[in-house]
Amino acid sequence: MPFLSGHRAWLLVEYGVAICHESAVSRLIVQVNWASLSGKLGAPNAEISKAYPSAVTPAGFAFSIWGPIFLLQGAGTIALLSNALPLEALRAVFPYWFVTWIWQNCWQASFVSLPLTDINSRKGKVFRTLLACACQLVAAQSSMTAAAQRLQTLEEQSLLRSMLLDFPSGVNAGWLSAASGIGLSLALQHWTRGDLMTPNRSACLLGAVGCYGAGVVSSLGQGSAWGFGLGYSCAVSWACFGITKTGSPEVVKKVARAGMGLFFLLGISCLVK
Repeated sequence: MPFLSGHRAWLLVEYGVAICHESAVSRLIVQVNWASLSGKLGAPNAEISKAYPSAVTPAGFAFSIWGPIFLLQGAGTIALLSNALPLEALRAVFPYWFVTWIWQNCWQASFVSLPLTDINSRKGKVFRTLLACACQLVAAQSSMTAAAQRLQTLEEQSLLRSMLLDFPSGVNAGWLSAASGIGLSLALQHWTRGDLMTPNRSACLLGAVGCYGAGVVSSLGQGSAWGFGLGYSCAVSWACFGITKTGSPEVVKKVARAGMGLFFLLGISCLVK
């Protein structure tokens, strides 16, 4: 009888390949974001965001959430690579974290290509770029949400898994849902035939993103994947709080305040069920 079964040997090969890919992509996304913040890829994100405001964009401080996201996912990656979590956990999240990180890098590359001057005379390029950015954010969010579906199927349940896999997946997915709403709003604002966004439409868009998120938390963030639901709720509540601290129209702020309350309750529900 061989020391390793064929199935187990294949799992170990798969595990080794996953380690190489995840480590490489983890380094890549950190390097890309460092290059963006330092201006090596173009204008910093904050400067571009000032040139492309929207009624559903949170205050600048809210974007600091990327720090905890990177730290938590980095800790989760270390836990996976150090065998602190089972192989099945790696197989469950790796493909979806990998794809999400790739789409986030694609978004970053597209976003920094936006012009900061002569915006009105380059409407076609601006609209196409913003639409591509919105689609990339939706793709990234969908991939991270798919990770929650896989996490629900795992037999292994532990606080370590909930804190280092489920929770960061939820925070990332929740923030990407808010970012997707911002991206769609910006694309519609810069439609080549004119600005399609009004205060009421912005409020409706924010409400739609909130309703979608409530559905995700209710269906994927309960039971064994409670950490995902809690992380998602925290991220969306934080985004809504950031919107209330801007000069957005009052109708948008009212929806944001309602979203804060809704996702606070949803987060509590993830803990008590």
